[in-house]
Amino acid sequence: MAVHPRVRRGHIGRRLLEIAEEFAREEGCDGLVLSTTPLLDRAIALDQRYGFRRTAEPPHDLFGTPLFTMRKRVAR
Repeated sequence: MAVHPRVRRGHIGRRLLEIAEEFAREEGCDGLVLSTTPLLDRAIALDQRYGFRRTAEPPHDLFGTPLFTMRKRVAR
């Protein structure tokens, strides 16, 4: 997901994470997984505030851009 720079600080990223978790819970999923690039410090900080933790899982690269995976358990 991404939020256009002109509308950041409107809590849109936070709301998108909340909606994704709500949807996962309703669908009976037990977790969420995302891939991100270490270049996105603010996005990673938001993900961590919402309980995502870095793992060693792939993918580690997308056409030369470094990536890492983050997971979060979803309470039912």
